Amino acid sequence: MSDPTVSRPAPHPPADDGAPRWQGLAWALALLLLGAGGWLHLQPALNQSLLLSLNRLAGGAHPAAAGLWGGLSVAGLGVSAVLVVLALDRTRRRALNALLWGVPLGLLFSRLPKSLIDSARPARALGTQALEVIGTPLLNHASMPSGHALTAGAVATVLAATLGLRGWRVLLPFVIAAAVAFSRIAVGAHWPADVLAGAGLGLGVGLLSLRLSARWPAAWLCTANGQRALALLEWGLAVAVALLPTGLPVAAPVQWTLAFLGVCSGLSRWRHAGAPAGTDQAVARLVLPSLAAGLLLAMLLREGMGAQLLTALAQVPLWAWPLAVAGLWGSYGLRAERLRREWGTWGRTHRPEARMPSLSDSVDLFLTHNAALLLLPMRAGEAGYPWLLHRRFGIPVAESVRSLVWLRLQDALVLALLGLLGLAPGPAWLRLAGVAALVLLLWGLLPRLSRQLGQWWPRWQALQGTLVAHRGDLTGWGLCVGNWLLKLAVLGGVLALLAGLPVWQGWSGAVAGELAAALPIQAPAGLGSYEAAIWAAGQWVGAAVPPAVLAGAALAVHTLSLVTALLTPLIYRALLWVQSRRSSAAGSSSARP
Repeated sequence: MSDPTVSRPAPHPPADDGAPRWQGLAWALALLLLGAGGWLHLQPALNQSLLLSLNRLAGGAHPAAAGLWGGLSVAGLGVSAVLVVLALDRTRRRALNALLWGVPLGLLFSRLPKSLIDSARPARALGTQALEVIGTPLLNHASMPSGHALTAGAVATVLAATLGLRGWRVLLPFVIAAAVAFSRIAVGAHWPADVLAGAGLGLGVGLLSLRLSARWPAAWLCTANGQRALALLEWGLAVAVALLPTGLPVAAPVQWTLAFLGVCSGLSRWRHAGAPAGTDQAVARLVLPSLAAGLLLAMLLREGMGAQLLTALAQVPLWAWPLAVAGLWGSYGLRAERLRREWGTWGRTHRPEARMPSLSDSVDLFLTHNAALLLLPMRAGEAGYPWLLHRRFGIPVAESVRSLVWLRLQDALVLALLGLLGLAPGPAWLRLAGVAALVLLLWGLLPRLSRQLGQWWPRWQALQGTLVAHRGDLTGWGLCVGNWLLKLAVLGGVLALLAGLPVWQGWSGAVAGELAAALPIQAPAGLGSYEAAIWAAGQWVGAAVPPAVLAGAALAVHTLSLVTALLTPLIYRALLWVQSRRSSAAGSSSARP
């Protein structure tokens, strides 16, 4: 008899006609685009005139525009498209099935016409001086049709038909595909005729892939082993997209973010391989923020940032790096002590006989929770805090959730006040006096407001009583303020050293970067939004450095923070393991006669 407790993957969904309801319109549009591309290819003068006009209109000479169009071109690569589809389709349904057919069909309908038509690239036919070329000029004859436009059109068709999009959202994949297709004109890699023909072929490939996948579904995708195979594929593609020589160095941030997305998606897929389909659906919400983060970084960092950043790194004294890491570790210690006091106070009141987290437990708890926040999508790592407390110490989930809410409110208030101190206009003494006055005002006013609100809304008294209970001590506030002061001093100091800023401007940038974590939708680990916030703060405070230098320094500071946060739990666990081995060895030797 089978065990009913063993989880099994969801059965494969029943096959349908494999095409969206708007298939007739899509086929008509595909034929129209293909015909327009073929006709324009036979009108070389018009094709050239359109190319030069659209290429100049795209503004590729501007570094920010170069980052945008170069990033979109990288997003239109086949390896990038496969990564995006894998990350978006968490239900193991028709998008992944269509992908199995779309990849070989796309290669066939792209490579075969290129070899038969043998059309010269614009940079070869007109010369690189006649148009704005972003990245390495393409000088071969494989121009007609555009493979990027074909890939974008096919992926947009599949996603629009399989992700359950409704209303205007159906158009979103096609808008992104159109931007990817236009980027090939903007970077000087394709003629307008190539892009039109490629887009038409892409729509046709997408529709045909849907038909074939519905006719012959791949049931193995829904098995646990199939999901693990896809996870391995995602990790391999992540490495490939990170190392791929695209000829577009300005778009390297898009490659990094896509690689990071692939790693995160693969980890989630492997972990939930035996779970019902769609369990890890939150990963799909990472895709658009990740692409936006990569494009934003590409626009901010610009070409040439690498050499400037290496020069800045060489100018930082070697002693500054271990000092910075030690400072971050100090902030971790303050947070861990904050957690120890939190649950020590609660435990003495509610469970005096039970063991509550020690300082060592609190350090491990904080480091694990912090790493989960960085790796899991959409701040899903917050769930690790109540889960760990309940699993290790039996603390009720409701109580740990209230603790988490309180800690986040406390952090938000302290960081907001520090943000006013660093970013408000006016001289430093005036800002300091204003923040001090605001603290005194809140200290005296908030209790009165709380009592008044309790009179109007009786439930508020019970709510704030459970939230603020045993948390009114000044030590907790002091640990919170000390943590943020130390962390911002470290990150702001490193930022000032890297970008050549005054210390107070480095502080302001670090505050802005941390405030960006409050954004509701972000890429993994805040990539892109953190750097953009520091760049914006630099413009606000009048930093006298080039924007690319400031954005590059922000990326270095962000990397320092992320690497420290992810490696520290491993180092800490290794030290605990070594200590336990030594204790075991000492115990064994003492037990011998």
